[in-house]
Amino acid sequence: MIGTSLFWIGLVVAVAIGFIYFRDLGDLSQMVMKVKRENTLRFIRNEYKLLGIGLAAAALMTATHVLADAGPDWAFLTAIILCLFFYGFTYVWVHFALRNQANSAQYYSISEAVAYINPSASVLVIENNGVARAHSDYELMQPHLAGDDEGLDGEQVVMTYCSMANLGIGYKPEIEGENVQLTVMAQHANNLILRDDSSN
Repeated sequence: MIGTSLFWIGLVVAVAIGFIYFRDLGDLSQMVMKVKRENTLRFIRNEYKLLGIGLAAAALMTATHVLADAGPDWAFLTAIILCLFFYGFTYVWVHFALRNQANSAQYYSISEAVAYINPSASVLVIENNGVARAHSDYELMQPHLAGDDEGLDGEQVVMTYCSMANLGIGYKPEIEGENVQLTVMAQHANNLILRDDSSN
């Protein structure tokens, strides 16, 4: 009886936290449901704490099912599949798919780029003191951030891009004179949420 109760508690907690993780940070969820900004920010601030609780609950569910034969097989297998998707997809998307190229983008001259860019492709152009750089929508869609160490006319300038809104904005990666290392953490309502990796 205790094993069965622990099984269902673990299942509900593990799947619920996994669903919330996917809903708040998975991006795909925003196509079918409204995600509140405060929920996204809360999960960003507490990501590893909530993941720890959810994975501990999944371990409890698994242990009671395997060791105490608690809970039906169909419920266990369904929960495991849901957890693998909710946790796995979202973690990979947030930490690996949004490739940060704020300092490592490669730029090519027009004569070189014309061999790779369709002439009808739209581009976003950023200009600083008469020096311009063009970014194709396609090339910005995956990293969401593009810049390099040389900067634009000697100034560090990074282009941000939201593929949902097809909108790009350039910025200097500094706050009150201090350099920041901004990486994309999530997108919310066609806005990028950037995290400063250089501060605690």
